[in-house]
Amino acid sequence: MLAHKRPYRSFFLSRIFIFAPFIIIAFSCVIARAQSQDTLKHLPPKTVEITALRPSDLPSVDPRQAEIKPTDELFHRTGSMIAADALQAISSSLDIRQYGSLGSVSLPSFRGLPAEYTILYRDGIRVTNEQLGETDLGQLTLHGISHVELIPASSAVLLGGDAIGSAINLVSEIRDSNTLTIGSEQTLYDGSNGFPTNSYYAKASLRPLPSLSIIAGGSLDQSTGVFPFYQDSSHPNVLRENNDAAIRSANLAALWTASDNTTIRFLGNYFYANRGAGGQVTTPGFGASSLVARQTDAQTYGAIKADHDDGPLSSTFSIGWQRQFESYRDPNYATNDSAWNNLIDASARASYSINSAIEAFGGIEAEHTNLAGTTNKTPNGDSIIGRYRTSAYGAVKLLPFENVQVNGSVRLENISDLALTEVLPQLAINYAPICDLYFGGAYSKSFHAPTLNDLYWNPGGNANLRPESGENWQASIGFEPEWNSYSAKFSVTGFLAHISNEIVWQPYIGTEWTAVNIREVESKGIEFRASVKYSFDARTSIRVEESYTLDSARNITPGDPNYGNELPYSSPTRSLFIVEIDRSDYGSLSVLTRYRGHEYSDLANTPNSKFQPVTTIDVTFASREFSFEGLGLKLLLGVVDLTNQHYEDLIDYPLPSRTYNFSIELNYH
Repeated sequence: MLAHKRPYRSFFLSRIFIFAPFIIIAFSCVIARAQSQDTLKHLPPKTVEITALRPSDLPSVDPRQAEIKPTDELFHRTGSMIAADALQAISSSLDIRQYGSLGSVSLPSFRGLPAEYTILYRDGIRVTNEQLGETDLGQLTLHGISHVELIPASSAVLLGGDAIGSAINLVSEIRDSNTLTIGSEQTLYDGSNGFPTNSYYAKASLRPLPSLSIIAGGSLDQSTGVFPFYQDSSHPNVLRENNDAAIRSANLAALWTASDNTTIRFLGNYFYANRGAGGQVTTPGFGASSLVARQTDAQTYGAIKADHDDGPLSSTFSIGWQRQFESYRDPNYATNDSAWNNLIDASARASYSINSAIEAFGGIEAEHTNLAGTTNKTPNGDSIIGRYRTSAYGAVKLLPFENVQVNGSVRLENISDLALTEVLPQLAINYAPICDLYFGGAYSKSFHAPTLNDLYWNPGGNANLRPESGENWQASIGFEPEWNSYSAKFSVTGFLAHISNEIVWQPYIGTEWTAVNIREVESKGIEFRASVKYSFDARTSIRVEESYTLDSARNITPGDPNYGNELPYSSPTRSLFIVEIDRSDYGSLSVLTRYRGHEYSDLANTPNSKFQPVTTIDVTFASREFSFEGLGLKLLLGVVDLTNQHYEDLIDYPLPSRTYNFSIELNYH
């Protein structure tokens, strides 16, 4: 991840998916009667939510505009706790570009925009660093996470001003019971022997005092990196090499109820990943352009948050510290690059209910990054680079009428080394003419500072880059009926993101790359979402979910030779279709179908850079917990890519084809 990795990585099914929401909406209009439940009510039981930044608490975020998924649900549908795999079950608009199997670099992209525009937070604290500006989901696990929030840019400005695409917030888990859990996941690839990928985890939740809840855990994910893939040049199944990985993680979260009005939370996380860096598949019979390159990443994170609720006034104070380390070594080229990021952040937030119709919000935030290493230098020759990111915001939530809500905010954000201050307004309006129907609209302005790699990477950084800025519009209509044994959610969302001075990396001398600005790009489209649950009886139910995204992400710079071309790795059509049958006596069976239309890997949209459309089908069975005198047992069986598709997310980085997952978990209550 040290080098700036810019070479990122049916038709019939797609036509069925696009009409499915309309058919279901028409059916639902006839039988719907009652108000639907809030998404957050479907989180696992015995869980105490510990974040003050979930969408229901942010004044500018309507939970109906965000995707909120419990971690258990993502695991049951994908069979994986690695973030790169599990988050693929959230939305058709979220693309996870993967370089390979376990441990490989995996970058999230929202609605066809670059990975730098999706910012990752943990409990509202920024994890994405200033050096790269992108987050590798391939080295993160969801162990210790209660649920995941995917918030589009038009509503994410109070989390941070630079989430031009979206914000992903991982919310830590706290349970109010004493439980010990151990488990293991094993993976087998079609055409290989044994279980080359293994995962082991353990966690314990304790309540030593009525006012104190603690959960701690750790995991080990490891892989030989050997998986077969199909090579077009000679048509054999070749084994991928130098793609091994070992990922270790640990997490801690504690919630102390200091008084009836005050809670204090302690949060900690650690991960370490040592990975082979096989490079592109260019050597027939070997499956890797490099057999000795290695990549190491590590992060230590700790935070303390205090929440105080005193009648109409609520406040939150937090302070956090992170240390991030990255290195890349390749003896063939005498490369031994490394970098250390130290981040300190602090924030104070408050809200005050003036009356039943007006609530005011305000906050200040500060973050300091200190980057030291062998890869970055300023024009003055400094190899230790500091950046201060400070911001303040004010917001108001108005209820002028019983069925109308208006949210407005202004955020001021300053970046020290760029000597600029941005004013970022945001406005959202929601109208519910009847109990089951709502209309929503949102606008926000955001900006993205050039990363420290963009400016100071040696060689290739460009100190003359201009900051990126974006304007985001979103409008939606939703219908959420519930009647007896039937409940549903439907929505249609139109979106537009207009970005000035997008930063891309392009070759300029041989294999050397540099960062340049593209004056104007645009991503616009429509997203359809539908979810229907029908209960046959008290023990049996079926849930069907569909999200379908039509997206046009293009270079619209007048006079540019690539004017009108699609942005790299943006697909005009994406679909995520899920069917889940649940039987309380046995467990759940999920079928997850993902469709991706064509993509290009370069700005010029050359024929050689084109990816063909692909549809993959995953099937997972997750058992219920079988209990034996306080000991619980859960099993999971899964098949990823059931139809054995041969495809890749990035040129010359093939992905495993059919994959089998087996998981066993023991819980002692």
